[in-house]
Amino acid sequence: MGNNIRNFVIVTSYYFKNYYRSKSFYLMLIISLLVSALMTYFSLRYIDSLPQLFPRFNFSGLGNGTKEMIFGYLWAFVLLDLPVFAAVFFGSSAVSSEIENKTAFHIFPLPIGRGNLLISKYIAAVAVTVLTVMVYVVIQAAVFVYLFQGLLIIAFFQSVGLLMIFIFSIMAFTFLISSIFNRNTYAYITVFLIYFLIFNASGIIIEFLYKSSPFYLLNISAPIC
Repeated sequence: MGNNIRNFVIVTSYYFKNYYRSKSFYLMLIISLLVSALMTYFSLRYIDSLPQLFPRFNFSGLGNGTKEMIFGYLWAFVLLDLPVFAAVFFGSSAVSSEIENKTAFHIFPLPIGRGNLLISKYIAAVAVTVLTVMVYVVIQAAVFVYLFQGLLIIAFFQSVGLLMIFIFSIMAFTFLISSIFNRNTYAYITVFLIYFLIFNASGIIIEFLYKSSPFYLLNISAPIC
């Protein structure tokens, strides 16, 4: 049991190092920083200009709490797709790359179970995804503390907890797709098509025919975060 845990920790740390040294990690980090900078500018620039942005709504007597909820919604709306892109970068090639590059022939003979290898890579991919997405979340928290002298603490941590669940879910789904193909490109394209096209189409059809929201679809459940 002790050897299995030690092997699991070693393999997970090895995959984690591979991920955060990759170009995909730095690309995702740059995207998170860039989006965070744009949202920070938007929040600082338009904090007192909500009536001009949304002329149909009555903002007279608007308090800080309501403003914080509005900007929190806008930040969360942008956040929805960051875990998806991170999962595609880190998860789409998780299994397919081992087949395409033929590294699987060198890894599978190792005295480590295939299940341990897969779970280790999954945990490492989740870890780097959380790392890149949390850059955005931390910057959001800092901006809100500056603008509103505090956070809606309970709502904020509930949102972060749901975000973690979503990251685990979207990464598991991406690993599943990656295991079907033997080329990275096919896995990348398939994940994007299923999430942004097939899930959306399925959601519209289900809502139209059965008058219910299919919250079990990842793209529908994501806004809950």
